[in-house]
Amino acid sequence: MSEWGTTSELYRASYRSMLRVAFSLTGDTAAAEDAVHDAFCAVGPRIGTIDDPLPYLRVAVVNRCRSMHRKAERAQRHAAAQRFDDVDSHGLADFADALDRLTFPQRTAIVLRYQCDLADDEIADILTCRPATVRSHVRRGLTHLRKDLS
Repeated sequence: MSEWGTTSELYRASYRSMLRVAFSLTGDTAAAEDAVHDAFCAVGPRIGTIDDPLPYLRVAVVNRCRSMHRKAERAQRHAAAQRFDDVDSHGLADFADALDRLTFPQRTAIVLRYQCDLADDEIADILTCRPATVRSHVRRGLTHLRKDLS
């Protein structure tokens, strides 16, 4: 049995961090909220059967963001992305825009490494690739970010 007795306890404890991850991956507040809520709806009924629901929830959020990204690639890029007020107030809009221009695997690897503090093995499990590929995604993504932001 996990430390999370109910879905509402897990929701209260992890919603904001999952929303930050989803926002970093989608670049859109509404899409991030949808991904997180969908993930909670999927994990909620099974919370009692999952040993550690937080990593499971994180994977569910990333998978929903990946699905949204695939749909967005087929459609026209979102024209007016909604940004968190605190992102703009701290002058991070340029960074968010640069992050949005990375490939989805690069952006996901960077967000999971630096925002969630996950190891390469954990990120590789989420992205279904090898740890060496994760390191490559991070290295290439950081190179692109440096070029974009300089």
